[in-house]
Amino acid sequence: METIKKKVDRAPYTAAAATVQAKCDAFELLARNGQFELAESSAFDITGLLGSAMVELYDKQFSRNQGAEAIRDGIKNAAKNALCPYCGEGYATELDHYLPKTKFAGTTVHRANLVPACGDCNFEKRTYKPGPDKPAVLHPYFDTAFGIPWLTASVISGPLGTPVVDFGVCLQNPYPELEARLNQHMTIFKLWKRFGTWAAQALDNFDMLLRTPYGQSMTLERAREQLHVTALQQSGGRVNSWEGATHSAMLDSEWYLSSYLKLK
Repeated sequence: METIKKKVDRAPYTAAAATVQAKCDAFELLARNGQFELAESSAFDITGLLGSAMVELYDKQFSRNQGAEAIRDGIKNAAKNALCPYCGEGYATELDHYLPKTKFAGTTVHRANLVPACGDCNFEKRTYKPGPDKPAVLHPYFDTAFGIPWLTASVISGPLGTPVVDFGVCLQNPYPELEARLNQHMTIFKLWKRFGTWAAQALDNFDMLLRTPYGQSMTLERAREQLHVTALQQSGGRVNSWEGATHSAMLDSEWYLSSYLKLK
């Protein structure tokens, strides 16, 4: 609010500061308890301020004002290796409102509601709001699921007999609620399609490698070693990277290596 120069324009926000803080505290309570689906937009209204006023505060005083640049950059720079935590692939160049700013006025400028994201993920998510029948996507500040293995992949024969990578969600221990959230996360951000597209390129890359002088002499055992190393290198230490899952699936597929590629 310090970026609002005119006292008369700043006054309504100053008067609502305590209420806004209470709404931010309510957001964090839901987050810590994993209960985003219980968030009701009306519970985040701010007496004396229209929701559009908070959107205007964000758009004019936070998103575009040079005085808030250090805060914006600090949030974006928190993304590990500058990668979007939602997909793990794109550069985190934007800020996503985990709960949409147009519906949850009280958390419009709350740091915990601002997630560094790539343009694709920010676009695909739009104003998605979790609810009783709409599982919440993962929140990188509060969800521990980013650190446990759940993304699976397998190489299968596609419609034309060429290999395709099929992704799925599978937890080591049954947890239906989390599994529903993981599937919703993949769906909302269109990661099923995006991962599949990137995996197709990985298949092409390996096929091209086998056509090089180095690859033409590659044995089945050597190919498996190559894929194992590639899976480790390209996953970048991420437990659920599409790169690691894809190359591990290629490594594990007897059909792909022996029947399709005819390696011996």
